[in-house]
Amino acid sequence: MWNKGETKIPTQAHTELIKRRQSGATWTSLSEWLKATFGIDIHRTNIQRWYDKEVYLDQENGIIDPDLDPTYHIKMGKKAETYKAEAKYFKKLYETTIKDQAKQEIFEESIMKLAPAFNKAKKVKIRKPSGKKTGDSVQSMIAPLTDTHIGDRVESDQMSGLNHYNIDIFNRRLYGWANQVLTLAEMRRNTTQVGELVVPMLGDMISGDIHEELARTNIDNCMGQMIRGANLISQALMFLAPHFDKLRVPCVVGNHGRMTRKPPMKDKHQDWDYMLYQWVAAFCREQKNIEFHIPKTFSTTIEVANKQILLTHGDFINGAGSGVAITKGILNMRSVLQFRKGLEDEIRNLDIKDLGKGMSTYFDAVLMGHFHRIDEIDVGTGAIHICGCMKGGDEFAMQRVQAINKPRQLVLYYHPTYGEIGKEIIYLNRYDASESQFNDILPEVWSENLV
Repeated sequence: MWNKGETKIPTQAHTELIKRRQSGATWTSLSEWLKATFGIDIHRTNIQRWYDKEVYLDQENGIIDPDLDPTYHIKMGKKAETYKAEAKYFKKLYETTIKDQAKQEIFEESIMKLAPAFNKAKKVKIRKPSGKKTGDSVQSMIAPLTDTHIGDRVESDQMSGLNHYNIDIFNRRLYGWANQVLTLAEMRRNTTQVGELVVPMLGDMISGDIHEELARTNIDNCMGQMIRGANLISQALMFLAPHFDKLRVPCVVGNHGRMTRKPPMKDKHQDWDYMLYQWVAAFCREQKNIEFHIPKTFSTTIEVANKQILLTHGDFINGAGSGVAITKGILNMRSVLQFRKGLEDEIRNLDIKDLGKGMSTYFDAVLMGHFHRIDEIDVGTGAIHICGCMKGGDEFAMQRVQAINKPRQLVLYYHPTYGEIGKEIIYLNRYDASESQFNDILPEVWSENLV
Protein backbone atom coordinates (compact mmCIF):
# COMPACT_ATOMS: atom_id res chain seq x y z
CA MET A 1 0.00 0.00 0.00
CA TRP A 2 0.98 3.63 0.29
CA ASN A 3 3.21 3.48 3.33
CA LYS A 4 4.22 0.65 5.60
CA GLY A 5 2.48 0.75 8.97
CA GLU A 6 -0.47 2.87 7.93
CA THR A 7 -4.06 1.65 8.37
CA LYS A 8 -5.23 -0.37 5.37
CA ILE A 9 -8.40 0.64 3.59
CA PRO A 10 -10.85 -2.30 3.65
CA THR A 11 -11.10 -4.14 0.35
CA GLN A 12 -14.92 -3.99 0.39
CA ALA A 13 -14.67 -0.22 0.53
CA HIS A 14 -12.48 0.22 -2.56
CA THR A 15 -15.18 0.44 -5.24
CA GLU A 16 -17.56 2.61 -3.23
CA LEU A 17 -14.76 4.95 -2.16
CA ILE A 18 -13.66 5.43 -5.74
CA LYS A 19 -17.20 6.03 -6.94
CA ARG A 20 -17.74 8.62 -4.20
CA ARG A 21 -14.50 10.37 -5.12
CA GLN A 22 -15.39 10.31 -8.80
CA SER A 23 -18.73 11.89 -7.89
CA GLY A 24 -16.98 14.81 -6.23
CA ALA A 25 -16.68 13.75 -2.60
CA THR A 26 -13.98 15.56 -0.62
CA TRP A 27 -11.16 13.72 1.13
CA THR A 28 -12.56 14.85 4.47
CA SER A 29 -16.02 13.47 3.69
CA LEU A 30 -14.46 10.17 2.57
CA SER A 31 -12.59 9.94 5.86
CA GLU A 32 -15.84 10.52 7.77
CA TRP A 33 -17.67 7.90 5.63
CA LEU A 34 -15.00 5.24 6.27
CA LYS A 35 -15.17 5.87 10.00
CA ALA A 36 -18.96 5.76 10.09
CA THR A 37 -19.28 2.65 7.87
CA PHE A 38 -16.30 0.52 8.88
CA GLY A 39 -15.25 2.05 12.18
CA ILE A 40 -11.80 2.79 10.84
CA ASP A 41 -10.25 6.23 11.44
CA ILE A 42 -8.13 6.99 8.37
CA HIS A 43 -6.83 10.50 7.87
CA ARG A 44 -7.89 12.24 4.66
CA THR A 45 -4.27 12.62 3.49
CA ASN A 46 -3.75 8.85 3.71
CA ILE A 47 -6.90 8.26 1.66
CA GLN A 48 -5.63 10.67 -0.97
CA ARG A 49 -2.23 8.99 -0.97
CA TRP A 50 -3.83 5.58 -1.46
CA TYR A 51 -6.09 6.87 -4.21
CA ASP A 52 -3.26 8.60 -6.14
CA LYS A 53 -0.77 5.79 -5.92
CA GLU A 54 -2.73 2.54 -5.99
CA VAL A 55 -6.09 2.88 -7.64
CA TYR A 56 -6.96 2.46 -11.27
CA LEU A 57 -10.62 2.72 -12.22
CA ASP A 58 -11.68 1.49 -15.64
CA GLN A 59 -14.58 3.88 -16.15
CA GLU A 60 -16.07 1.75 -18.91
CA ASN A 61 -16.03 -1.64 -17.19
CA GLY A 62 -15.85 -0.68 -13.53
CA ILE A 63 -12.72 -2.79 -13.03
CA ILE A 64 -10.31 -2.00 -10.25
CA ASP A 65 -6.66 -2.98 -10.81
CA PRO A 66 -4.16 -1.49 -8.35
CA ASP A 67 -1.21 -2.74 -10.42
CA LEU A 68 -2.26 -0.84 -13.51
CA ASP A 69 -2.74 2.64 -12.08
CA PRO A 70 -1.74 4.89 -15.00
CA THR A 71 -1.30 8.06 -12.92
CA TYR A 72 1.03 6.29 -10.56
CA HIS A 73 3.22 4.88 -13.30
CA ILE A 74 3.23 8.14 -15.22
CA LYS A 75 4.35 10.00 -12.10
CA MET A 76 7.03 7.43 -11.34
CA GLY A 77 8.18 7.54 -14.97
CA LYS A 78 8.49 11.30 -14.87
CA LYS A 79 10.45 11.12 -11.61
CA ALA A 80 12.78 8.53 -13.12
CA GLU A 81 13.40 10.73 -16.17
CA THR A 82 14.03 13.71 -13.90
CA TYR A 83 16.59 11.76 -11.90
CA LYS A 84 18.26 10.59 -15.11
CA ALA A 85 18.42 14.15 -16.44
CA GLU A 86 19.86 15.44 -13.16
CA ALA A 87 22.45 12.68 -13.06
CA LYS A 88 23.40 13.45 -16.66
CA TYR A 89 23.66 17.17 -15.91
CA PHE A 90 25.88 16.71 -12.82
CA LYS A 91 28.08 14.27 -14.70
CA LYS A 92 28.46 16.78 -17.50
CA LEU A 93 29.10 19.59 -15.01
CA TYR A 94 31.80 17.53 -13.31
CA GLU A 95 33.44 16.66 -16.62
CA THR A 96 33.22 20.27 -17.77
CA THR A 97 34.77 21.53 -14.54
CA ILE A 98 37.66 19.12 -14.86
CA LYS A 99 38.13 20.10 -18.50
CA ASP A 100 37.96 23.82 -17.69
CA GLN A 101 40.59 23.46 -15.00
CA ALA A 102 42.79 21.53 -17.37
CA LYS A 103 42.19 24.13 -20.10
CA GLN A 104 43.21 26.95 -17.84
CA GLU A 105 46.41 25.19 -16.88
CA ILE A 106 47.17 24.60 -20.55
CA PHE A 107 46.37 28.22 -21.41
CA GLU A 108 48.60 29.53 -18.66
CA GLU A 109 51.43 27.33 -19.84
CA SER A 110 50.86 28.47 -23.41
CA ILE A 111 50.89 32.18 -22.73
CA MET A 112 54.62 32.70 -22.61
CA LYS A 113 55.15 30.23 -25.46
CA LEU A 114 52.77 31.91 -27.88
CA ALA A 115 53.06 35.55 -26.86
CA PRO A 116 56.45 36.13 -28.57
CA ALA A 117 55.00 34.99 -31.88
CA PHE A 118 52.08 37.29 -31.39
CA ASN A 119 53.56 40.55 -30.28
CA LYS A 120 56.80 41.38 -31.96
CA ALA A 121 56.46 45.10 -31.34
CA LYS A 122 59.60 46.72 -30.04
CA LYS A 123 59.66 48.67 -26.83
CA VAL A 124 58.48 52.21 -27.31
CA LYS A 125 60.40 55.17 -26.00
CA ILE A 126 58.91 57.03 -23.07
CA ARG A 127 58.19 60.66 -23.81
CA LYS A 128 58.86 63.05 -20.97
CA PRO A 129 55.43 64.23 -19.85
CA SER A 130 54.98 67.92 -20.50
CA GLY A 131 53.30 70.40 -18.18
CA LYS A 132 54.15 72.64 -15.30
CA LYS A 133 55.28 71.27 -11.99
CA THR A 134 54.87 73.30 -8.83
CA GLY A 135 55.26 71.73 -5.41
CA ASP A 136 53.24 68.54 -5.16
CA SER A 137 51.13 69.19 -8.26
CA VAL A 138 52.13 65.98 -10.02
CA GLN A 139 48.82 64.26 -10.72
CA SER A 140 47.68 60.73 -11.52
CA MET A 141 45.10 59.98 -14.18
CA ILE A 142 42.69 57.03 -13.80
CA ALA A 143 40.95 55.73 -16.92
CA PRO A 144 38.97 52.54 -16.12
CA LEU A 145 38.18 50.07 -18.86
CA THR A 146 35.11 48.05 -17.94
CA ASP A 147 32.21 46.02 -19.31
CA THR A 148 33.58 45.77 -22.83
CA HIS A 149 31.62 42.53 -23.45
CA ILE A 150 33.87 41.56 -26.34
CA GLY A 151 32.12 39.09 -28.63
CA ASP A 152 28.60 40.30 -27.91
CA ARG A 153 26.40 41.33 -30.81
CA VAL A 154 23.86 44.15 -30.56
CA GLU A 155 21.84 44.78 -33.73
CA SER A 156 20.75 48.31 -34.51
CA ASP A 157 17.46 47.21 -36.09
CA GLN A 158 16.51 45.43 -32.85
CA MET A 159 17.36 48.50 -30.79
CA SER A 160 15.38 51.14 -32.70
CA GLY A 161 18.74 52.52 -33.78
CA LEU A 162 19.81 53.29 -30.20
CA ASN A 163 22.97 51.15 -30.27
CA HIS A 164 25.01 48.81 -32.41
CA TYR A 165 27.85 46.59 -31.22
CA ASN A 166 30.23 43.92 -32.46
CA ILE A 167 33.98 43.26 -32.44
CA ASP A 168 34.57 45.90 -35.13
CA ILE A 169 32.66 48.55 -33.16
CA PHE A 170 34.61 47.57 -30.03
CA ASN A 171 37.87 48.07 -31.94
CA ARG A 172 36.77 51.54 -33.08
CA ARG A 173 35.56 52.58 -29.63
CA LEU A 174 38.74 51.27 -28.01
CA TYR A 175 40.91 53.31 -30.37
CA GLY A 176 38.74 56.38 -29.80
CA TRP A 177 38.95 55.84 -26.03
CA ALA A 178 42.77 55.63 -26.12
CA ASN A 179 43.02 58.78 -28.23
CA GLN A 180 40.67 60.67 -25.94
CA VAL A 181 42.65 59.62 -22.86
CA LEU A 182 45.77 61.14 -24.45
CA THR A 183 43.87 64.30 -25.42
CA LEU A 184 42.59 64.75 -21.85
CA ALA A 185 46.08 64.13 -20.45
CA GLU A 186 47.59 66.81 -22.70
CA MET A 187 44.85 69.27 -21.76
CA ARG A 188 45.60 68.63 -18.10
CA ARG A 189 49.29 69.14 -18.72
CA ASN A 190 48.67 72.77 -19.61
CA THR A 191 48.60 73.50 -15.89
CA THR A 192 50.28 70.55 -14.17
CA GLN A 193 52.28 67.40 -14.74
CA VAL A 194 50.49 64.11 -15.32
CA GLY A 195 53.10 61.44 -14.97
CA GLU A 196 51.07 58.33 -14.15
CA LEU A 197 48.15 56.67 -15.92
CA VAL A 198 46.16 53.96 -14.13
CA VAL A 199 43.91 51.76 -16.28
CA PRO A 200 41.83 49.53 -13.97
CA MET A 201 40.14 46.71 -15.87
CA LEU A 202 36.97 46.00 -13.91
CA GLY A 203 35.61 42.82 -15.44
CA ASP A 204 33.05 41.57 -17.97
CA MET A 205 35.69 42.05 -20.62
CA ILE A 206 34.15 39.29 -22.74
CA SER A 207 30.51 38.45 -23.40
CA GLY A 208 30.91 34.85 -22.21
CA ASP A 209 28.39 32.07 -22.46
CA ILE A 210 26.73 32.15 -19.01
CA HIS A 211 23.35 32.47 -20.72
CA GLU A 212 22.08 30.16 -23.46
CA GLU A 213 21.09 33.19 -25.52
CA LEU A 214 24.61 34.60 -25.44
CA ALA A 215 26.15 31.25 -26.40
CA ARG A 216 23.81 31.22 -29.41
CA THR A 217 24.22 34.84 -30.54
CA ASN A 218 27.85 35.71 -29.67
CA ILE A 219 30.16 36.49 -32.57
CA ASP A 220 32.75 33.99 -31.30
CA ASN A 221 33.19 31.40 -28.56
CA CYS A 222 34.81 32.32 -25.22
CA MET A 223 38.28 31.39 -26.39
CA GLY A 224 37.94 33.54 -29.49
CA GLN A 225 36.50 36.44 -27.49
CA MET A 226 39.41 36.29 -25.06
CA ILE A 227 42.03 36.05 -27.83
CA ARG A 228 40.72 38.94 -29.89
CA GLY A 229 40.11 41.07 -26.82
CA ALA A 230 43.60 40.52 -25.45
CA ASN A 231 45.06 41.36 -28.85
CA LEU A 232 43.26 44.70 -29.16
CA ILE A 233 43.56 45.79 -25.52
CA SER A 234 47.31 45.10 -25.48
CA GLN A 235 47.66 47.35 -28.54
CA ALA A 236 45.73 50.10 -26.77
CA LEU A 237 48.03 49.92 -23.74
CA MET A 238 51.15 49.95 -25.94
CA PHE A 239 49.67 52.98 -27.71
CA LEU A 240 49.26 54.82 -24.38
CA ALA A 241 52.50 53.75 -22.67
CA PRO A 242 54.95 56.15 -24.38
CA HIS A 243 53.06 59.19 -23.10
CA PHE A 244 53.39 58.47 -19.38
CA ASP A 245 56.18 57.79 -16.92
CA LYS A 246 54.25 54.81 -15.62
CA LEU A 247 51.16 52.91 -16.80
CA ARG A 248 49.59 50.72 -14.11
CA VAL A 249 46.97 48.10 -14.98
CA PRO A 250 45.20 46.56 -11.94
CA CYS A 251 42.54 43.97 -12.81
CA VAL A 252 39.50 42.27 -11.27
CA VAL A 253 37.21 39.68 -12.84
CA GLY A 254 33.51 40.12 -13.54
CA ASN A 255 30.68 37.62 -13.85
CA HIS A 256 30.30 37.19 -17.62
CA GLY A 257 33.68 35.51 -17.96
CA ARG A 258 33.04 32.70 -15.51
CA MET A 259 33.48 29.09 -16.63
CA THR A 260 30.78 27.66 -14.37
CA ARG A 261 26.99 27.58 -14.63
CA LYS A 262 26.53 29.34 -11.29
CA PRO A 263 28.73 32.09 -9.79
CA PRO A 264 31.58 30.36 -7.91
CA MET A 265 32.76 31.30 -4.45
CA LYS A 266 36.02 29.35 -4.68
CA ASP A 267 38.56 29.70 -7.50
CA LYS A 268 36.82 32.78 -8.89
CA HIS A 269 39.96 33.53 -10.87
CA GLN A 270 39.31 30.49 -13.06
CA ASP A 271 37.66 32.90 -15.39
CA TRP A 272 38.02 34.14 -18.96
CA ASP A 273 38.61 37.71 -17.73
CA TYR A 274 41.54 36.46 -15.67
CA MET A 275 42.94 34.66 -18.71
CA LEU A 276 42.53 37.77 -20.85
CA TYR A 277 44.49 39.81 -18.31
CA GLN A 278 47.29 37.24 -18.31
CA TRP A 279 47.50 37.34 -22.09
CA VAL A 280 47.51 41.14 -22.19
CA ALA A 281 50.32 41.20 -19.62
CA ALA A 282 52.30 38.72 -21.71
CA PHE A 283 51.78 40.73 -24.89
CA CYS A 284 53.04 43.89 -23.15
CA ARG A 285 55.93 42.18 -21.35
CA GLU A 286 58.66 44.12 -23.18
CA GLN A 287 57.28 47.51 -22.21
CA LYS A 288 58.97 48.17 -18.89
CA ASN A 289 56.84 51.13 -17.82
CA ILE A 290 53.64 49.01 -17.88
CA GLU A 291 52.93 47.38 -14.53
CA PHE A 292 50.19 44.74 -14.10
CA HIS A 293 48.41 43.65 -10.93
CA ILE A 294 46.23 40.56 -11.50
CA PRO A 295 45.05 39.13 -8.16
CA LYS A 296 43.03 35.95 -7.71
CA THR A 297 40.53 37.79 -5.49
CA PHE A 298 37.27 39.28 -6.79
CA SER A 299 38.34 42.71 -5.49
CA THR A 300 41.59 44.50 -4.75
CA THR A 301 42.85 47.81 -3.44
CA ILE A 302 45.41 50.07 -5.06
CA GLU A 303 47.13 53.25 -3.92
CA VAL A 304 46.86 56.29 -6.17
CA ALA A 305 48.20 59.67 -5.05
CA ASN A 306 48.29 58.54 -1.39
CA LYS A 307 44.66 57.36 -1.50
CA GLN A 308 43.40 53.79 -1.14
CA ILE A 309 40.97 52.83 -3.91
CA LEU A 310 38.92 49.65 -3.93
CA LEU A 311 38.42 47.95 -7.29
CA THR A 312 35.59 45.47 -7.75
CA HIS A 313 33.19 44.49 -10.51
CA GLY A 314 30.01 44.76 -8.42
CA ASP A 315 28.10 41.58 -9.32
CA PHE A 316 27.94 40.60 -5.62
CA ILE A 317 25.59 43.52 -4.89
CA ASN A 318 21.85 42.88 -4.73
CA GLY A 319 19.07 45.40 -5.09
CA ALA A 320 19.08 46.12 -8.85
CA GLY A 321 21.86 48.65 -8.51
CA SER A 322 20.14 51.21 -6.30
CA GLY A 323 22.37 53.69 -4.51
CA VAL A 324 21.42 52.34 -1.08
CA ALA A 325 22.04 48.71 -2.11
CA ILE A 326 25.43 49.55 -3.61
CA THR A 327 26.47 51.58 -0.57
CA LYS A 328 25.47 48.85 1.87
CA GLY A 329 27.26 46.22 -0.22
CA ILE A 330 30.46 48.25 -0.30
CA LEU A 331 30.35 49.01 3.43
CA ASN A 332 29.84 45.32 4.19
CA MET A 333 32.89 44.58 2.10
CA ARG A 334 34.81 47.21 4.02
CA SER A 335 33.92 45.55 7.29
CA VAL A 336 35.26 42.22 6.01
CA LEU A 337 38.49 43.90 4.89
CA GLN A 338 38.82 45.53 8.30
CA PHE A 339 38.68 42.16 10.00
CA ARG A 340 41.19 40.81 7.53
CA LYS A 341 43.59 43.58 8.39
CA GLY A 342 43.04 43.13 12.14
CA LEU A 343 41.40 46.53 12.56
CA GLU A 344 38.56 47.40 14.92
CA ASP A 345 35.19 47.25 13.22
CA GLU A 346 33.78 50.38 14.77
CA ILE A 347 31.16 51.10 12.11
CA ARG A 348 30.20 47.60 11.08
CA ASN A 349 26.58 48.04 12.03
CA LEU A 350 26.10 51.57 10.75
CA ASP A 351 22.63 52.60 9.81
CA ILE A 352 22.28 54.02 6.30
CA LYS A 353 21.77 57.46 7.93
CA ASP A 354 25.25 57.31 9.44
CA LEU A 355 27.14 56.69 6.22
CA GLY A 356 28.60 60.17 6.37
CA LYS A 357 31.24 58.82 8.73
CA GLY A 358 32.93 57.68 5.58
CA MET A 359 34.88 54.77 4.22
CA SER A 360 38.32 55.93 5.19
CA THR A 361 38.91 53.16 7.73
CA TYR A 362 40.17 51.03 4.88
CA PHE A 363 39.68 52.74 1.49
CA ASP A 364 38.86 56.24 0.30
CA ALA A 365 37.01 55.52 -2.94
CA VAL A 366 35.57 52.68 -4.98
CA LEU A 367 35.69 52.01 -8.71
CA MET A 368 33.27 49.43 -10.07
CA GLY A 369 31.37 48.39 -13.21
CA HIS A 370 28.56 45.87 -13.70
CA PHE A 371 25.63 48.31 -13.75
CA HIS A 372 26.49 49.72 -17.18
CA ARG A 373 26.11 53.38 -16.21
CA ILE A 374 28.11 56.35 -15.06
CA ASP A 375 27.21 57.22 -11.50
CA GLU A 376 28.70 58.64 -8.34
CA ILE A 377 27.52 57.87 -4.82
CA ASP A 378 29.03 60.15 -2.17
CA VAL A 379 29.94 58.41 1.06
CA GLY A 380 31.49 60.73 3.62
CA THR A 381 34.66 62.21 2.16
CA GLY A 382 34.91 59.53 -0.53
CA ALA A 383 32.80 58.30 -3.38
CA ILE A 384 31.67 55.11 -5.08
CA HIS A 385 32.15 55.47 -8.83
CA ILE A 386 30.28 53.30 -11.33
CA CYS A 387 32.54 53.62 -14.35
CA GLY A 388 30.33 53.00 -17.37
CA CYS A 389 30.12 50.39 -20.10
CA MET A 390 31.91 50.29 -23.43
CA LYS A 391 29.22 48.10 -25.00
CA GLY A 392 26.33 50.43 -24.15
CA GLY A 393 22.68 49.43 -24.09
CA ASP A 394 21.48 46.07 -25.41
CA GLU A 395 18.26 44.17 -25.99
CA PHE A 396 18.09 43.00 -22.37
CA ALA A 397 18.44 46.53 -21.02
CA MET A 398 15.82 47.78 -23.44
CA GLN A 399 13.20 45.11 -22.72
CA ARG A 400 13.78 44.03 -19.11
CA VAL A 401 15.54 46.94 -17.42
CA GLN A 402 13.93 49.55 -19.68
CA ALA A 403 16.97 51.77 -19.42
CA ILE A 404 19.45 52.43 -22.21
CA ASN A 405 22.83 53.80 -21.15
CA LYS A 406 25.20 55.29 -23.68
CA PRO A 407 28.59 53.63 -24.21
CA ARG A 408 30.80 55.68 -21.90
CA GLN A 409 33.90 55.38 -19.74
CA LEU A 410 34.88 57.47 -16.74
CA VAL A 411 38.17 59.34 -16.28
CA LEU A 412 39.37 60.62 -12.88
CA TYR A 413 42.25 62.83 -11.73
CA TYR A 414 43.95 62.41 -8.36
CA HIS A 415 46.19 64.84 -6.49
CA PRO A 416 48.62 63.64 -3.79
CA THR A 417 47.32 66.24 -1.31
CA TYR A 418 43.68 66.76 -2.24
CA GLY A 419 42.71 63.32 -3.55
CA GLU A 420 40.13 63.30 -6.32
CA ILE A 421 40.14 66.71 -8.01
CA GLY A 422 38.28 66.17 -11.26
CA LYS A 423 36.59 63.82 -13.66
CA GLU A 424 35.65 63.51 -17.31
CA ILE A 425 33.36 61.23 -19.30
CA ILE A 426 34.40 59.75 -22.64
CA TYR A 427 31.44 59.22 -24.96
CA LEU A 428 32.34 56.29 -27.18
CA ASN A 429 29.58 55.99 -29.80
CA ARG A 430 31.02 59.09 -31.51
CA TYR A 431 33.83 56.79 -32.75
CA ASP A 432 31.57 54.11 -34.28
CA ALA A 433 32.07 55.46 -37.80
CA SER A 434 35.79 56.22 -37.46
CA GLU A 435 38.68 53.93 -38.29
CA SER A 436 40.91 52.15 -35.80
CA GLN A 437 44.65 51.67 -36.11
CA PHE A 438 44.53 48.55 -33.93
CA ASN A 439 44.91 45.33 -35.87
CA ASP A 440 42.30 42.62 -35.26
CA ILE A 441 44.03 40.05 -37.52
CA LEU A 442 45.73 37.27 -35.58
CA PRO A 443 49.14 36.02 -36.73
CA GLU A 444 48.99 32.66 -38.49
CA VAL A 445 51.60 31.07 -36.26
CA TRP A 446 49.61 32.06 -33.18
CA SER A 447 46.40 30.45 -34.43
CA GLU A 448 48.25 27.31 -35.46
CA ASN A 449 49.86 26.89 -32.05
CA LEU A 450 46.55 27.49 -30.35
CA VAL A 451 44.80 24.74 -32.28
